[in-house]
Amino acid sequence: RMGQTNCAIGISGLNPILDYAGTLDSFKRILRVTAIAIADELSSAAELVMEKTKKCPAAIIRDYSFDAEERTIVDLIRPENEDLFK
Repeated sequence: RMGQTNCAIGISGLNPILDYAGTLDSFKRILRVTAIAIADELSSAAELVMEKTKKCPAAIIRDYSFDAEERTIVDLIRPENEDLFK
């Protein structure tokens, strides 16, 4: 793919992954491998309002609903035995 996206370098108080595995999709089929990297998605959304050339060092995301959890950014790292790109 062309282009760049932001990615999270740290988190506090939330699970960085929203895992839908085992839930039903809109066609009532069981999702088997669907995990969203929430921390990276939020980082990418923030990039849209920060704009690289505007010298904006941070963005505030309001009203994102989540269950508070103590996790670390390491939870986003795929185990080496599952990694396609080594």
